[in-house]
Amino acid sequence: MNVAYDAEERRAEERWAPVRDLVRRFALRRLGRADLADDIAQDTLLRMVEYERGGRIDSPFALGLRIAENLVNEHYRRERRWGGVELSEALPSPNPSADRVVEGREAVETLTAALRKMPRLRREIILRRRVRHQSCAAIAAELGLSVKAVEKHVTRGLLDLNKAFGKTGPAREARR
Repeated sequence: MNVAYDAEERRAEERWAPVRDLVRRFALRRLGRADLADDIAQDTLLRMVEYERGGRIDSPFALGLRIAENLVNEHYRRERRWGGVELSEALPSPNPSADRVVEGREAVETLTAALRKMPRLRREIILRRRVRHQSCAAIAAELGLSVKAVEKHVTRGLLDLNKAFGKTGPAREARR
Protein backbone atom coordinates (compact mmCIF):
# COMPACT_ATOMS: atom_id res chain seq x y z
CA MET A 1 0.00 0.00 0.00
CA ASN A 2 1.41 3.33 -1.05
CA VAL A 3 0.76 5.92 1.69
CA ALA A 4 1.72 8.87 -0.54
CA TYR A 5 -0.74 7.72 -3.20
CA ASP A 6 -3.50 7.32 -0.59
CA ALA A 7 -2.87 10.82 0.78
CA GLU A 8 -2.90 12.28 -2.73
CA GLU A 9 -6.10 10.42 -3.53
CA ARG A 10 -7.72 11.76 -0.34
CA ARG A 11 -6.71 15.32 -1.22
CA ALA A 12 -8.14 14.91 -4.72
CA GLU A 13 -11.38 13.51 -3.26
CA GLU A 14 -11.65 16.42 -0.82
CA ARG A 15 -10.96 18.90 -3.60
CA TRP A 16 -13.35 17.52 -6.22
CA ALA A 17 -16.16 16.12 -4.01
CA PRO A 18 -18.06 19.45 -3.66
CA VAL A 19 -17.95 19.99 -7.43
CA ARG A 20 -19.04 16.40 -8.08
CA ASP A 21 -21.95 16.72 -5.64
CA LEU A 22 -23.12 20.02 -7.15
CA VAL A 23 -22.91 18.63 -10.70
CA ARG A 24 -24.71 15.43 -9.67
CA ARG A 25 -27.58 17.40 -8.08
CA PHE A 26 -27.82 19.60 -11.19
CA ALA A 27 -27.90 16.60 -13.54
CA LEU A 28 -30.42 14.77 -11.34
CA ARG A 29 -32.77 17.78 -11.45
CA ARG A 30 -32.44 18.06 -15.23
CA LEU A 31 -32.58 14.35 -16.11
CA GLY A 32 -34.52 12.78 -13.25
CA ARG A 33 -32.36 9.64 -13.27
CA ALA A 34 -29.68 8.93 -10.67
CA ASP A 35 -27.66 6.65 -12.99
CA LEU A 36 -27.41 9.35 -15.67
CA ALA A 37 -26.61 11.99 -13.04
CA ASP A 38 -23.72 9.83 -11.79
CA ASP A 39 -22.44 9.39 -15.35
CA ILE A 40 -22.65 13.13 -16.02
CA ALA A 41 -20.81 13.89 -12.76
CA GLN A 42 -18.04 11.42 -13.56
CA ASP A 43 -17.61 12.65 -17.14
CA THR A 44 -17.58 16.23 -15.91
CA LEU A 45 -14.80 15.57 -13.40
CA LEU A 46 -12.73 13.67 -15.96
CA ARG A 47 -13.00 16.57 -18.39
CA MET A 48 -12.12 19.05 -15.64
CA VAL A 49 -9.00 17.06 -14.68
CA GLU A 50 -7.97 17.04 -18.34
CA TYR A 51 -8.69 20.77 -18.63
CA GLU A 52 -6.69 21.50 -15.49
CA ARG A 53 -3.59 19.93 -17.05
CA GLY A 54 -3.65 22.72 -19.61
CA GLY A 55 -3.86 25.48 -17.05
CA ARG A 56 -5.43 26.77 -13.87
CA ILE A 57 -9.19 26.59 -13.36
CA ASP A 58 -10.40 29.91 -11.94
CA SER A 59 -13.89 28.77 -10.97
CA PRO A 60 -14.27 24.99 -10.68
CA PHE A 61 -17.98 25.21 -9.81
CA ALA A 62 -18.80 27.39 -12.83
CA LEU A 63 -16.73 25.23 -15.15
CA GLY A 64 -18.26 22.05 -13.70
CA LEU A 65 -21.79 23.34 -14.22
CA ARG A 66 -21.00 24.49 -17.77
CA ILE A 67 -19.54 21.09 -18.70
CA ALA A 68 -22.46 19.28 -17.03
CA GLU A 69 -24.98 21.46 -18.86
CA ASN A 70 -23.31 20.63 -22.17
CA LEU A 71 -23.33 16.92 -21.32
CA VAL A 72 -27.03 17.04 -20.37
CA ASN A 73 -27.85 18.85 -23.63
CA GLU A 74 -25.79 16.28 -25.52
CA HIS A 75 -27.78 13.52 -23.78
CA TYR A 76 -31.09 15.08 -24.89
CA ARG A 77 -29.84 15.48 -28.48
CA ARG A 78 -28.68 11.88 -28.55
CA GLU A 79 -31.99 10.69 -27.11
CA ARG A 80 -33.94 12.69 -29.70
CA ARG A 81 -31.80 11.32 -32.51
CA TRP A 82 -32.08 7.69 -31.40
CA GLY A 83 -35.65 7.94 -30.12
CA GLY A 84 -34.79 6.84 -26.58
CA VAL A 85 -33.42 3.47 -27.72
CA GLU A 86 -31.37 1.84 -25.00
CA LEU A 87 -27.87 0.88 -26.04
CA SER A 88 -27.03 -2.78 -25.74
CA GLU A 89 -24.23 -3.90 -23.44
CA ALA A 90 -23.65 -6.72 -25.92
CA LEU A 91 -22.24 -4.16 -28.37
CA PRO A 92 -19.40 -2.46 -26.49
CA SER A 93 -17.89 0.68 -27.89
CA PRO A 94 -14.59 0.20 -29.70
CA ASN A 95 -13.37 3.47 -28.13
CA PRO A 96 -11.63 3.43 -24.76
CA SER A 97 -13.45 4.94 -21.80
CA ALA A 98 -12.51 8.45 -20.69
CA ASP A 99 -10.69 7.20 -17.59
CA ARG A 100 -8.62 4.79 -19.72
CA VAL A 101 -7.63 7.70 -21.98
CA VAL A 102 -6.49 9.70 -18.93
CA GLU A 103 -4.57 6.69 -17.56
CA GLY A 104 -2.92 6.19 -20.94
CA ARG A 105 -1.81 9.80 -21.15
CA GLU A 106 -0.39 9.64 -17.63
CA ALA A 107 1.49 6.45 -18.52
CA VAL A 108 3.01 8.11 -21.61
CA GLU A 109 4.10 11.10 -19.50
CA THR A 110 5.69 8.77 -16.93
CA LEU A 111 7.46 6.76 -19.64
CA THR A 112 8.78 9.90 -21.36
CA ALA A 113 10.10 11.31 -18.08
CA ALA A 114 11.77 7.99 -17.17
CA LEU A 115 13.45 7.74 -20.57
CA ARG A 116 14.73 11.32 -20.30
CA LYS A 117 16.33 10.54 -16.93
CA MET A 118 18.26 7.55 -18.32
CA PRO A 119 21.82 7.89 -19.56
CA ARG A 120 21.87 8.38 -23.34
CA LEU A 121 23.39 4.96 -24.12
CA ARG A 122 20.95 3.07 -21.87
CA ARG A 123 17.99 4.93 -23.42
CA GLU A 124 19.24 4.13 -26.92
CA ILE A 125 19.65 0.44 -26.08
CA ILE A 126 16.20 0.21 -24.46
CA LEU A 127 14.54 1.85 -27.47
CA ARG A 128 16.36 -0.40 -29.92
CA ARG A 129 15.55 -3.54 -27.92
CA ARG A 130 11.94 -2.84 -26.88
CA VAL A 131 10.62 -0.57 -29.63
CA ARG A 132 12.60 -1.65 -32.70
CA HIS A 133 12.86 -5.29 -31.51
CA GLN A 134 16.56 -5.59 -32.34
CA SER A 135 18.48 -8.47 -30.84
CA CYS A 136 21.13 -7.85 -28.21
CA ALA A 137 23.76 -9.15 -30.65
CA ALA A 138 22.68 -6.70 -33.37
CA ILE A 139 22.68 -3.79 -30.93
CA ALA A 140 26.11 -4.80 -29.62
CA ALA A 141 27.52 -4.99 -33.14
CA GLU A 142 26.11 -1.60 -34.17
CA LEU A 143 27.24 0.20 -31.02
CA GLY A 144 30.60 -1.56 -30.61
CA LEU A 145 29.69 -3.14 -27.24
CA SER A 146 29.72 -6.67 -25.93
CA VAL A 147 26.46 -8.61 -25.83
CA LYS A 148 26.80 -8.81 -22.02
CA ALA A 149 27.07 -5.02 -21.77
CA VAL A 150 23.93 -4.60 -23.87
CA GLU A 151 22.08 -7.13 -21.69
CA LYS A 152 23.11 -5.23 -18.56
CA HIS A 153 21.89 -1.94 -20.04
CA VAL A 154 18.56 -3.58 -20.91
CA THR A 155 18.22 -4.96 -17.38
CA ARG A 156 19.08 -1.65 -15.73
CA GLY A 157 16.81 0.25 -18.12
CA LEU A 158 13.88 -2.03 -17.32
CA LEU A 159 14.55 -1.57 -13.61
CA ASP A 160 14.51 2.21 -14.13
CA LEU A 161 11.18 1.96 -15.96
CA ASN A 162 9.67 -0.30 -13.28
CA LYS A 163 10.81 2.15 -10.63
CA ALA A 164 9.24 5.06 -12.53
CA PHE A 165 5.92 3.23 -12.70
CA GLY A 166 6.12 2.29 -9.02
CA LYS A 167 6.46 -1.42 -9.68
CA THR A 168 8.79 -3.63 -7.72
CA GLY A 169 9.48 -7.25 -8.39
CA PRO A 170 9.32 -10.05 -5.80
CA ALA A 171 13.10 -10.02 -5.36
CA ARG A 172 13.08 -6.28 -4.58
CA GLU A 173 10.20 -6.67 -2.12
CA ALA A 174 12.12 -9.39 -0.25
CA ARG A 175 15.20 -7.15 0.12
CA ARG A 176 13.28 -4.35 1.79
